[in-house]
Amino acid sequence: MGLAVATSFVAALCFAGCSEDATEPVTTSTSSSGGSGGLGGTGGGGGAGGSEPIDECELLGLTPRPFADAADDSALYATAADLTIATTEGDYNLKDRWTGCDALLFIQDEPRQTTSPSWPIPLWDRDVNTLFERAPKNTRFFFVSVHSGIDALTAIGGLEPKVDEALAAMTEEDRVWWSRRVHFITQAAGSLPGWLGAVMTHPRWGVGIDRFQRIRYIGSYADPTRYDNGLGWFAPNLSMAANEVVQYNFEAEREARLEAQGATVVNVFPGGTGSDGSATDVALPDAATMAGFDSMELDMTMACIGDGEFGDCPAWDYMSYVYICDDPQDPENCTTELGRWITTYHREGRWVHDVSGLLPLFSSGGTHRFKFQCQNSYEVKLDLRLFTQGKAAKPATATYLFDSFGVPFNATYNDGFQPMDIVIPAETAKVELASIISGHGMESPGNCAEFCVTSHHFFVNGTENVVTLSDADAQYGCMDQVDQGTVANQYGTWWYGRSGWCPGKEVPFQVIDITDQVTIGGSNTFDYEGYYNGQPYTGSASIRLRSWLILSE
Repeated sequence: MGLAVATSFVAALCFAGCSEDATEPVTTSTSSSGGSGGLGGTGGGGGAGGSEPIDECELLGLTPRPFADAADDSALYATAADLTIATTEGDYNLKDRWTGCDALLFIQDEPRQTTSPSWPIPLWDRDVNTLFERAPKNTRFFFVSVHSGIDALTAIGGLEPKVDEALAAMTEEDRVWWSRRVHFITQAAGSLPGWLGAVMTHPRWGVGIDRFQRIRYIGSYADPTRYDNGLGWFAPNLSMAANEVVQYNFEAEREARLEAQGATVVNVFPGGTGSDGSATDVALPDAATMAGFDSMELDMTMACIGDGEFGDCPAWDYMSYVYICDDPQDPENCTTELGRWITTYHREGRWVHDVSGLLPLFSSGGTHRFKFQCQNSYEVKLDLRLFTQGKAAKPATATYLFDSFGVPFNATYNDGFQPMDIVIPAETAKVELASIISGHGMESPGNCAEFCVTSHHFFVNGTENVVTLSDADAQYGCMDQVDQGTVANQYGTWWYGRSGWCPGKEVPFQVIDITDQVTIGGSNTFDYEGYYNGQPYTGSASIRLRSWLILSE
């Protein structure tokens, strides 16, 4: 494959296997034709003209991972077993070419997402250039037809000039890079060996291999700019597949951070079925041990009950909460919110986010009761990650401030909040204002509060601190947060920015340092107001706000 091809595509298509060397490493030499030569990689051996091979992991600043031998298993998240794939450039062996830095995408011409409904423009007919623009540099593409024989030749032969056109528009450096990372498979998708052929047949979504060597599904290709009135949904865009690798990279970076953390992990929900009202008693470390931690994260996984994603995971973006039941007189009264998430459209998710300001709620250690609340059932796994970062001051108290639950977001919304006077002890070293805010409803004016920009004003002794939920009017507001944890390519309108949240992501625990706005050792006044376009909202929507005053010593 390349801009200058010595042999026609059909003649080069060797279904019995090609003799061309498939182990040539990426080298510092370049070709003005942009042709791929051998398949690029990080293996040993000299390149053309004696050029030194380039270590792609080092070049990208990524940590290699060794290939893990595994049994042939096609289940989601199973370790991808070794296999050899016939391509137009020769055999590609997964184990020999594995670096642990690359993410692999196997994209069919007719994945199930694009055949039900059947879209008039085939997936491979457009968006090839955008696919390269969106894809992280550690992506490796494999294109395969679901057909065999002449139909496969037609499909792949039609894609190759589109790839060449995209390569021709690149810089020389990018052209050489990407030309070595595009592979055309010469077998029909369903006849591929082992687990790959099995997954290509069912569920037939398209396949990814992430940087942990796990089998992943490619999700929806739907593009928010391509709504089709006749079919009642959004036409596909090939370049949406790149979002999968953005997510894989986020997950790999997160795992590296967690491995270095040295956290004490307390399992709250062990991975069984969790639904609305699930509660459990959990033993935390004792008070002396808890006093040694200065940080806390929530590690939440919400997995499908079943073997897949679409058809097994619930369809809608619902709010989910974890509460603690901290009233010693009424252990069934679970009203203190610890974390909030929004479920995905038909996909699984894992989210880890910081709630260190709420550590004081567990300062006593010992047994605490947790309650999970969600409208649908998932395989729920929640861990508390307790660790120390060596902070100069650590959270000592968390005082509840303003709570908008039950207060309609309307013209009288701000009447529901009264100023609060709080004495801040003299031993306090740091003062923070923390909040969890999300807007809901689709009311007029403004399609509020899910899709309208609202601002939230916290006054500390008269000084104004503003939290603006500005992503709510952005077409790709949530898609642009895949690199921050939004689950990619969900089967719904997941791309649109919302008011403080995204489908398939935690609602963030936001913290503002207000130490210089308070009088330590004296009384301080706190107040709150919420607005739409700088004015009280004239409709009736919903803002779900909870806030705390965090004092650290």
